[in-house]
Amino acid sequence: MKAWKRFLIFVALIGVVALLGAACGGGDSTDNVQVEVDGDTIAVNELDARAVEGATYVANAADIVSAVDWDSMLTVRVDMSDFIFTPESLTLEAGQPYKLELVNVGATKHYFTAEGFYQSVAFRKAQTSEGEFKAPYFKAIEVFPGNQVDLYFVPLIKGVFGSLCTIDGHEEAGMLGTIIVTGDLPASLPSPVMAAVAEGNWVQNAADLVSDADWDAMLTVRVDMSDFTFTPEALTLKAGQPYKLEIVNTGTVKHYFTAGEFYQTAAFRKAQDNSGEIKAPYFKAVEVFPGEQADLYLIPTKADTYRSVCTITGHEDAGMHGTIVVEASN
Repeated sequence: MKAWKRFLIFVALIGVVALLGAACGGGDSTDNVQVEVDGDTIAVNELDARAVEGATYVANAADIVSAVDWDSMLTVRVDMSDFIFTPESLTLEAGQPYKLELVNVGATKHYFTAEGFYQSVAFRKAQTSEGEFKAPYFKAIEVFPGNQVDLYFVPLIKGVFGSLCTIDGHEEAGMLGTIIVTGDLPASLPSPVMAAVAEGNWVQNAADLVSDADWDAMLTVRVDMSDFTFTPEALTLKAGQPYKLEIVNTGTVKHYFTAGEFYQTAAFRKAQDNSGEIKAPYFKAVEVFPGEQADLYLIPTKADTYRSVCTITGHEDAGMHGTIVVEASN
């Protein structure tokens, strides 16, 4: 569909929302507005491509991910060109596991941002050709030209969600779309437990800390993951100092660098590899494939001693564990 046609549909949808709002007593709220999509009545959430105040996320995503049949997973592809998503509209079914392939076929980097949608699904992981990233939910996915990032998730909440590229000028050039979730969750799946983003167990003012930090003063620290040890085993970092933590797999099998409590107390800017950038409140685990590297841009915030480990069965017992000491700032 041409961008101008998508824009007209979007305008028409907003018009429907406004008319229905007026019919229900006026005002500018879109609460309880519903539309018919393929015979399914769904709520309209047309303004949630970006973060919204009072947002929630799926707190029991791991339970839902464990309960679904991933052998029944469906694959959906979105091409990101200069400057359009193809297709511009996705229709997904609640309770169905998906792999969403985000492929940049353009000449410049592009984001696929749909934060309202991302907060409404149960994420299993994001994956590139270099590794995997796990998080409570993802905030934005940037894909570099000629590369691909895959999202594994289960839609849970019926609705219409917005998507866009948040790079300056790209939305205005036509890079926006919709994600439609239809149907009801099967009884075999746990009901989603929605928790307030503002009460999440991560650094709540991370965005401000990242914005205020002097990234030109960033220090780079490298951790080699071989079969089966971290080198160095002990890291010493300083609270308030921005870092690029290079996680390099020099071994012959895949390895995790997991440091849950440390990650929860770090202000994350992003994770990055050769395929793109991934943004999340924090990362639960980072897996790097043999011969590859993942970089974590972060600021430690709490002085303490933390544990790091490879959580693949048997790897910790073989010696893949270490410590991260965060010293107080001067």
